[in-house]
Amino acid sequence: MSVMPTPKGVGDLSVQGWIVFLAYFGVAALCYRAAASCWRDPGASSRLCRVWIALTAILVLLGVNKQLDFHVWLNAYGRMLAESEGWYQNRWIVQVTFFSGFAAAVAVVGLYLIWLGWGHLRLISGALLGMGGLAAFLLIRAISFDVLDLRTYVGGIKLHEILEMLGVFLIGVAALGYSRSRD
Repeated sequence: MSVMPTPKGVGDLSVQGWIVFLAYFGVAALCYRAAASCWRDPGASSRLCRVWIALTAILVLLGVNKQLDFHVWLNAYGRMLAESEGWYQNRWIVQVTFFSGFAAAVAVVGLYLIWLGWGHLRLISGALLGMGGLAAFLLIRAISFDVLDLRTYVGGIKLHEILEMLGVFLIGVAALGYSRSRD
């Protein structure tokens, strides 16, 4: 097998890309602060506190991916493997299987967050709505690689980028609101 070349377009080096990258980590810090506020509250549910920890972890992973673009590397590796193994013409089978598995994983994470926060949905509804926006962003990005081109623009910005920024913003507002109500 040949050595995989560095894929083109790794990392979002635009000003907007760096702002979203920093926002992921800033909002992750707010979620961590919300988790700390939750753990200090003797009346708080440990499941609710785990929602904020899970959101912290998700945002850190998405922030790292924003600049390292693991999905671009995975796509390049898959393309190289398909070409070298002779099944490039039938790669759609792997793509559909991968997307289906990815969509299922996103749904499981979302349902898990809802289950953890059940009984406290009023306190985390903004964060869950933000995660819904991020889930839509992730699914649009995942299906847009080789299968479809879903680059719909709204005011000069790609729709999936709006969903990403809005999702991060809503989670941040929810985390800040939760922390302030507990401190």
